[in-house]
Amino acid sequence: MALLLAKGEDFASWRGVEEFAVSYREAAVRLASRRHPEGIAQLLELTEDLLSVVERENNSMSEGLERLTKELSSAGEQSQLRTLLADFYDRAYRHFGRFGSPIAMFSMTETFLSALGDCCLRLARQQIDAPLPPLALLVMGPAGRREATRFCRVQLALVWDGEAPEALMVQLGEELVAWLRVCGVSLEETITPLNPDWRGSLDQWQTRFEAAAAKKDQRVLIELLRLADRTALAGDSAVADSFGNLCQQYLGQRDFIANLVERCLLLSNGVGMMGSLKLEKSGPHRGGFSLLDHAFLPLAAAVAALSLMHGVNLVGTPERLRGLVRISKLDVDLAERTLHAWYCFSEHRLVLEQTAMPGLDCRDILYLPTAALGAAESERLRLSLETVGDLQRYLQVSFGAYR
Repeated sequence: MALLLAKGEDFASWRGVEEFAVSYREAAVRLASRRHPEGIAQLLELTEDLLSVVERENNSMSEGLERLTKELSSAGEQSQLRTLLADFYDRAYRHFGRFGSPIAMFSMTETFLSALGDCCLRLARQQIDAPLPPLALLVMGPAGRREATRFCRVQLALVWDGEAPEALMVQLGEELVAWLRVCGVSLEETITPLNPDWRGSLDQWQTRFEAAAAKKDQRVLIELLRLADRTALAGDSAVADSFGNLCQQYLGQRDFIANLVERCLLLSNGVGMMGSLKLEKSGPHRGGFSLLDHAFLPLAAAVAALSLMHGVNLVGTPERLRGLVRISKLDVDLAERTLHAWYCFSEHRLVLEQTAMPGLDCRDILYLPTAALGAAESERLRLSLETVGDLQRYLQVSFGAYR
């Protein structure tokens, strides 16, 4: 699968390398025919050579990443697992450094993490003698939006279908977390199956949702709304689908959405009253711009809230934006600008992560030194942040009309 992507001028034109190559050739012919018609043959030959080099390089790097992913199907040694994870991310960041495609990076990471989840579930099962019910391991947060990187703290939930002894499922949760730690995965320690709030049968999860909806406990609502950004990491797809339907049923209720909308509208889009960026005034990141606080959090929350309001049960910000456009719940202009903003933030994020030391937390990495940006890149960032503000205002109006 080609992972090099190229951006065109409209909302739907993030394209694969083959389509990009065709468009590139056509553009070269048009340019040459206008300016140097006698040099078309030479220009086309040069274009073909350049594209072939890029395509071979992309294929070689992609095949290397795919080989690492396949090795997980038979991996079982602690040192092997840690080496595979470290090698994968080293190669993935090199791919981004060469081709500059966030969506390619995220796609490769999602595939690898899914294989890693399958591997850890296989190894965990080997440590347990009793039969296990059909189950699914899910991830939330950036990984749940399919935007995971080396520095994300992974949030996990465990769900199963039917009755099972509590001690058995506690043991499974312990084994899963232990193997993921062995691999070198950074976990959000309080949001794993070790915490009883993040494991349970489908019936137990339904009871939690019903209790939260009845009590309207804001703290519980906030925690359960983490499941708005979720995807299956490993296990039984039928269980994951059933759990997804349960999440959609309850998280789409007004009280849940109201909590998310209220918190989203309180988030800053990073642009001050006079149009200047809100930089850190003190501390170790003084003078930096927090991409997490002012860009990723408000954008992801707004898109998640709109998706819950309108029943768009898709994973990932680009996919959700397209889903909202398809049902006419978001106009093409705002959706396109939001997608461009997402790419802008993601590119800055991955550039910052490229030079960060493994083991650091993303919350300590995502501070952008805006003084080092050129005029064009500064303007692109400012327009992207203004788009987040527009999206928040659109969310406020949409929720006001929501029933």
